[in-house]
Amino acid sequence: MTEYVVAALYKFVSLPDFEERRTPLFETLDQVGVMGTILLAAEGVNGTIAGTRAGIDKALDTLRALPGCADLNHKEAVTD
Repeated sequence: MTEYVVAALYKFVSLPDFEERRTPLFETLDQVGVMGTILLAAEGVNGTIAGTRAGIDKALDTLRALPGCADLNHKEAVTD
């Protein structure tokens, strides 16, 4: 049985170029098999995503690379 990680996250931060960051973020999440919803807006990021441990780790690394998001916190649960 495959284990999946569900991660919920948010960070209030100024992202004036959020529209330009959406497609590269989507492509990265798609490549690592992570599904869910990530909202990028001028005020920051909010979302709930699910995938393998490796996929979620890559997704979180990518999100933390956004300006001002290095300290992005998340909550997670594991499910099958």
